[in-house]
Amino acid sequence: MGGDLGPATSLEAALASLERHPLLTLFWVGPEAILAPLIDAVSNAQAPLLKRLHFIDAPQIVEKTDDLMVILRQKQNSSMYLALALVAQGRANACISGGSSAALMALSRHLIKMLPGYERPAFASHIPTQKGICLVLDMGANLSSTGQQLYQFGLLGQALESSLQHKPDVTLRLLNIATETGTGQSQVQEAHVLLEADPKLNYLGYIEPQEVFDGQASVVVCDGYAGNILIKSAEGVSNMLAHGFMASLANSELTPSQSQTVMQDWQFQFDPDRLNGAFLLGLQGLVVKSHGYANARALQFAIEATQDYVEMQLAQRLQDDE
Repeated sequence: MGGDLGPATSLEAALASLERHPLLTLFWVGPEAILAPLIDAVSNAQAPLLKRLHFIDAPQIVEKTDDLMVILRQKQNSSMYLALALVAQGRANACISGGSSAALMALSRHLIKMLPGYERPAFASHIPTQKGICLVLDMGANLSSTGQQLYQFGLLGQALESSLQHKPDVTLRLLNIATETGTGQSQVQEAHVLLEADPKLNYLGYIEPQEVFDGQASVVVCDGYAGNILIKSAEGVSNMLAHGFMASLANSELTPSQSQTVMQDWQFQFDPDRLNGAFLLGLQGLVVKSHGYANARALQFAIEATQDYVEMQLAQRLQDDE
């Protein structure tokens, strides 16, 4: 339904993605009474794209205040439920949602199922660092996790990043308040022992939050509470620095052309829209969570990243690695 900004945002992103990728086909799932007028208002120039945008009526909507059991039992005609069912039935290769994270995780586990041997899925997303990007998981699917679950996130994270980077030696570390042995919560210490004992993992031990942005790991594991605070704090600091940077540029002696070049380089590295879309790892299918507050540009990035995942057969490759 387009998250906080509504379905017009998702339609704009869908049409932009379809225009850029002539082989792409999308389903748009939601209430006909809301979506049909938006489709009717599409310009003549973009109307041909609608041949590759298939509408599916979903009269119910999952609200953020809905109880999970109500969603599972009484909202089987909701847009989120039916979109995930398309993946479970093999009719769609992936599902992208900007809705409730808790509902998306619960419905994904119910409809698509977990990979054998894994207890819970985790949201995995990239953040910028001084040396490129770093995959962080969990970003909010589970507010608390056991040591065993954190260990499983490490397995999933290394498998995903190895596939994306096409190299087996990506480095894995565990987020903690300090790097000394015996520090941190009991479940973090338990996960450290499990990760360290697994010879399949290139595990380098604990990492502190500030070291994540130094680029000292390819993959960082944490529970969803810490991960969500980490990413949102990083976005806030990035926005603060961007505003300060732009103010400094406006008062500098650089020409407008020079200022624009500097800003383009900055925006490419730190633009949160470009990294929108968290992969819900651990499922037998591909589910991607877009920020609820994502604009059309950010949602388009999520759609196109998901298309890349599908073309890489990422969901199947992760299952084959298990």
